[in-house]
Amino acid sequence: MSAVIIDTDKCKKDKLCVLECPMKIITLNSDTGIPETVHNAENMCLNCGHCIAVCPYGALSLTSMKVEECHSVAPNWNPGIETIGNYFKARRSIRRFKNKTVEKEILEKLIEITAYAPTGHNSQTVEYLIFTDKEIIKELTLHVINWMREMLNNAPDIGKSMHFDMITRAWALGVDVVMHNAPVVIIAHGKKNNPNTATSCAIALTHLELIAPALGLGSCWAGYFTWCAMTYPPLRKALSIPDCNGIYGTIMTGYPMAKYYRIPKRKALVEWR
Repeated sequence: MSAVIIDTDKCKKDKLCVLECPMKIITLNSDTGIPETVHNAENMCLNCGHCIAVCPYGALSLTSMKVEECHSVAPNWNPGIETIGNYFKARRSIRRFKNKTVEKEILEKLIEITAYAPTGHNSQTVEYLIFTDKEIIKELTLHVINWMREMLNNAPDIGKSMHFDMITRAWALGVDVVMHNAPVVIIAHGKKNNPNTATSCAIALTHLELIAPALGLGSCWAGYFTWCAMTYPPLRKALSIPDCNGIYGTIMTGYPMAKYYRIPKRKALVEWR
């Protein structure tokens, strides 16, 4: 937890930090008008940085986060609804990747930006496991295939409804329709005992998938892999993720083989009340 530090020389007493603090731990001193924290604030602070972000004068810091460490927001940070709308709509789930290594610097930038995705109570519980070795990815995929074969034997109705029969036959012919020979696999996991973790992981990977095209990457959710990792001990063991952590999502990514020129139609199901 953290405590708020006020630079009284910079403070203009505009109350913005008081109004914006989500935990309401900042108040005004009735005599000076300078912001101050309530009793036990250090144990209630979320370390979200709202107070730092909203102050135009850089008058606030946290013990865990100095104002000097926080970048200024670019004046043109919002590209407008036309640009952002086209960007979101043009996103495609990519399942064909170039046989090209994704540079570690690109993946580091992808994760660095993704870290700013919202997490419940600013818990920041999302942990990432990233595979870039194609042979290891193939070995992990084989666990999924073995799981599918077991499902076809033990729960054939479920297996066939999810096309496990066709997927395993394709694998036998040398065609990977589980991970699509992706050069990079990114798994989001985190502590099971934190109720925010599952949702935070899903939000994080959703952000990651939307950030990826800006770095020249394409991506796709690997639902079969996640399902298997959550339920199949051999894959879980191969991943070497701590037992206290849950696996909540998997993304495959790489440089896309194809370029897309149109935006297929979609519909939103809405009930107004």
